[in-house]
Amino acid sequence: MTDCPLCSTELQRINVAPCFDCGHLPTELEHLAQGQHEYHVFEIWGHEIVLCDFCDADFGSYFPEYWGMPQGPHPDYPLRLICKLDNLGISQDLYCGSCNRRLAFLLFRQHVLAHNAA
Repeated sequence: MTDCPLCSTELQRINVAPCFDCGHLPTELEHLAQGQHEYHVFEIWGHEIVLCDFCDADFGSYFPEYWGMPQGPHPDYPLRLICKLDNLGISQDLYCGSCNRRLAFLLFRQHVLAHNAA
């Protein structure tokens, strides 16, 4: 097993939907099976992230300090659309119970924190 890159907790293997942000939630697996969301690849701060249409719309609610930016009002995050994902399905990823996130999101955040610290 691998440890969380942010908190070092041992990660658990789980089924996930494509969204890096909410894909670990059981409700999102249900939404995927029901075709309730579209999924897109975005680029921001030099890294790619897959988001469902809900998390894409909600991305601006993250406090800037969560991404290693100075504290202040919520900025307009520069998400750049790369493409829509097709051929969707459940996959597996690792999950951190302490951070309540899947590894794909944790690695994205780790890269973004390093990018924004530079």
